[in-house]
Amino acid sequence: METVLSVGLDPRVVGDPAAPSEAFPEVDAAQVRAGLAQAEKELESMGLGFEICLLDRSEAAADAFRAAVTRKHYAVIVIGAGVRMEPSLTPLFEKLVNIARTHSPRSVLCFNTGPDTTVEAVRRWWPPAAEN
Repeated sequence: METVLSVGLDPRVVGDPAAPSEAFPEVDAAQVRAGLAQAEKELESMGLGFEICLLDRSEAAADAFRAAVTRKHYAVIVIGAGVRMEPSLTPLFEKLVNIARTHSPRSVLCFNTGPDTTVEAVRRWWPPAAEN
């Protein structure tokens, strides 16, 4: 079974008053958890496995992602908007893209726009078309 890896901020650090989100001030941990649960359900109905790589805001976040993508192949890697669109996390986003290119070059990369659009992002690229 092909598997999707969703990589994004751990719900425990979403909505943290000590590190507020400029890009998504209205998103809270409950929305992230609900989005992940819904994505898992919908992707499984499409015949895809679903795994999650939750990151904090530390220097070790990139290492956690590297460990995930070197452990196994993922057909699709979804990098969440919370990492991608948050200005303070731009260096982490760059690291994630380069780690994926290096350690999982056959994986399709896609990007959601919030906790409830992961499946939409996957559907843009799955199943893979020959011209992609």
